[in-house]
Amino acid sequence: MKLRLRALVGTLAAAATMATLTMLTTAPAANAATIPSQGSSTLLDVGNWNVEWFGATGYGPTNEALQQQNVRDVMAGADMDVWGLSEVVSTSAFNTLVAGMPGYTGVVANDPIVTNGAQYYSDFSNTEQKVALVWRSSIATLVSAKVILTSQNSNFAGRPPVEFTLRGTFDGVTRDLVFIVLHAKAGSTQDAWNLRNPASQALKAYLDTTYPTQNVFVIGDWNDDVDTSITSGNASPYANFVNDTARYTFPTRALSLAGVASTASYSDFIDHQLTTNEVQAKYVTGSAKAFQPQAYVSNYATTTSDHYPVLARYDYVIGGDSGGGGGGTPANVIINEVLANEPGSSTAGEAVEIVNTGGTAISIAGWTVRDSSALRHTFAAGTTLQPGKAITVFGAASAIPGGIVAVAASTGDLNLANSGDQVILRDSAGTTVQSLTYTSSQVNSDGVSLNRSPDGSGTGVWVKHNTISSLSSSPGQRADGTVY
Repeated sequence: MKLRLRALVGTLAAAATMATLTMLTTAPAANAATIPSQGSSTLLDVGNWNVEWFGATGYGPTNEALQQQNVRDVMAGADMDVWGLSEVVSTSAFNTLVAGMPGYTGVVANDPIVTNGAQYYSDFSNTEQKVALVWRSSIATLVSAKVILTSQNSNFAGRPPVEFTLRGTFDGVTRDLVFIVLHAKAGSTQDAWNLRNPASQALKAYLDTTYPTQNVFVIGDWNDDVDTSITSGNASPYANFVNDTARYTFPTRALSLAGVASTASYSDFIDHQLTTNEVQAKYVTGSAKAFQPQAYVSNYATTTSDHYPVLARYDYVIGGDSGGGGGGTPANVIINEVLANEPGSSTAGEAVEIVNTGGTAISIAGWTVRDSSALRHTFAAGTTLQPGKAITVFGAASAIPGGIVAVAASTGDLNLANSGDQVILRDSAGTTVQSLTYTSSQVNSDGVSLNRSPDGSGTGVWVKHNTISSLSSSPGQRADGTVY
């Protein structure tokens, strides 16, 4: 999109202990538009939206009250858990917006709780575009909020990204999710590309060093596409992320490749979601989309925004546990033990133990075990996991002891890194059932595995095996060495 100033802001907000943040429960105005829900009742739904000069009297849609109503209707109706917004101009208009969405909390970039927020963002006589985060208050609290990459302020056109860390219960355990909301330099000129490109390099260097194994979303208005640049003759400035497939994925790139637009006037897709590999393992395949409210909002592009909301779903079970649940379903199957630092020097001893915590048998034929970089095992046709039982995947058959149910990795090894890695269990449809991301400090002892505590519990936390048992590991057996 040419000569555009767009933004998008991360979403999740606020701890009750922070005085400037309160859950706003003002009753909303009657809906001017009825928007069908796009969210899930149990999984994490994330949206980003450039709300075009929101609250600015001299720019964007001219009827500010109507824009406010329409934006509220779309956000509340779509029923996402987290919204990253960009081009929020009026702080008071933003506060009114959140007040009209009972059960949500919001933080805009110049809020006093945002470290360095006031230094880099202001209302500036109601003309400064800002990013913001809005999230469902019941799912998480805000751990921190700060402006990042301040040395790149000029390259981000005076809008450096804002990083929000959200803490909540996902998959039955406490997790921190990092949301970085950005609004890149607009424009299709070479000069604009020359700013976006170094900004992208700096962002990747920051993520590489700061969050090598964490759950990170980068959402917003990137003001360029990720297949090829909107600047004629140039590669995408975000090719550095696209090319690092081991660590990063744009779930929205498929929309670019399909020719989908994220704005009402241009054919490019410039509003993206970027995820680290830890998050990508949770992405619900095919869920990313550009939602087009013009089907429900009259004259949408002139009254509301020239950008479409971009939505995606991630398999983080909110408050629950992807390893617990009713009988006979994938939700009963958990990863219970991971032996990444095998005893001795033979990687044949690496192991991943999977347990059925439900009351009925479940077919796991076609299910897969992966690490962060590749497929490691596919369960054979006819494989069934009995209730209360375990099956363990070893690096090689030579390491499988007698008396347990186990198989050797179908690709020849598990290749679990001692420097930190991820173990991902997916069902036959490719949906993530469970995943574990571990760091080097968790697997720094030879022969000591990571195990759930309590053992066999989908809500159990991950601890070193020798802290809950006299044994260093027990793949294929209970933590105390008894049989399943």
